[in-house]
Amino acid sequence: MNYTDEDLEPDSEEELYRNPVFYEPAGKELALERADLGVPEVPDLLQQLLNMRGRVPVEKRGLVCPDCRKLRGRRASMYLVQRDGVWLASHYRKPGEKAISHESDEHMARKERVAKDSEDHGFHAEAEATTPDGRARLDVRITGDNGIILGYEPQLSDQTARSMRLREGFRRRSNVRSVWDFANPDHAGIGTVPYVRTPDLPASVIRVQKNPIEVRDGNYVVEEGHCTPGGSITRCPDKPFDPDNPIADAYCHGWHRILVPEHQSSTASDTGKPALTLTRFIVEAAGGARIPFQRDGRWGWLPADHWQRYLEANGPEEGSADTERAAVRDGDRRSMCTEDRPASDFRSEPKVRHLSRTVVLETREAAPSRPQPPQLRRDKAGYCMAGVTPCGEHARLYPGGWRCDQHRPGARAQATS
Repeated sequence: MNYTDEDLEPDSEEELYRNPVFYEPAGKELALERADLGVPEVPDLLQQLLNMRGRVPVEKRGLVCPDCRKLRGRRASMYLVQRDGVWLASHYRKPGEKAISHESDEHMARKERVAKDSEDHGFHAEAEATTPDGRARLDVRITGDNGIILGYEPQLSDQTARSMRLREGFRRRSNVRSVWDFANPDHAGIGTVPYVRTPDLPASVIRVQKNPIEVRDGNYVVEEGHCTPGGSITRCPDKPFDPDNPIADAYCHGWHRILVPEHQSSTASDTGKPALTLTRFIVEAAGGARIPFQRDGRWGWLPADHWQRYLEANGPEEGSADTERAAVRDGDRRSMCTEDRPASDFRSEPKVRHLSRTVVLETREAAPSRPQPPQLRRDKAGYCMAGVTPCGEHARLYPGGWRCDQHRPGARAQATS
């Protein structure tokens, strides 16, 4: 049976805006945002491709997925779809067929593990579930308590920060609480979206449920106190960190209230505290015991009791509205690359190493100290030391400081009377 373009099942909205497409006759990827599709040597190429609709089978039009060929060694045909005047490429999929997967074995193992652990703790979990509006596909959709819908999203490939914000926007607009799981401590998505960071483990280890997967980052706590060597703040959050001299100028002697990752907090060295595992985190997040926050453009998670402290001290959550919700249709769709796709030149951006993830909520400067009156130094015999009061007489403490008998207040008047 020959299917027309209208009969085929298009990719989801999110997938459409991140799909690259390769044109075999020209031997290059197409730039669908350009009028000439990036192939000026073939005049009216777009019109030629559109004229094939309903006449030439999709698999013979020369449009294929470059990622399917690179990662899976397969030729996956594509066809053009229009959204709000923008031409995009979708995989060739008959009605009812499963979406094309670009996932690594480690990625699939994480999804399987979280789905099984969630089910074992009484929460319904479904892999590859779409959001109600169909704009995004969740790796694992977990139905939690009190209407919470949790989306677990392991992200093992490099992405740009802008790509992560746009992908998170699809989920937030569907009222999904995303848990993005990164293995790379320098991933651009860390702090850009609600996240956790776990070790980079092989699929065989992840699939064994009795093996704990430690959460190393993403879970924050509220701390406050004086910024002194003896205070409760481990290091001044307003001072830049020098990795070559980490204790230099580390305190401002003021007072701070901060959000700090638990592994960087003052209780991080508490060896008696059990390590937070990914299973426990997901279960508590689904149950409402861990809540995502956004502050100063930084995302993370807070335990429920710390969330209450955060609200009491700082009022309603900042950024509850998606202030960065730029329409994807007006953006660069090529930044929306699929999970585990290799980062190409146009998807890459300079990396910035994350040395500190602390978020400052409030800072109070140290109160200025009162100036002390100058005091004269004395030797062991009680005489003024040379260079300060060189008279060599005994010194006494007067309201204005230490003075020798010869220079004490009123001494000159007594001497002349």
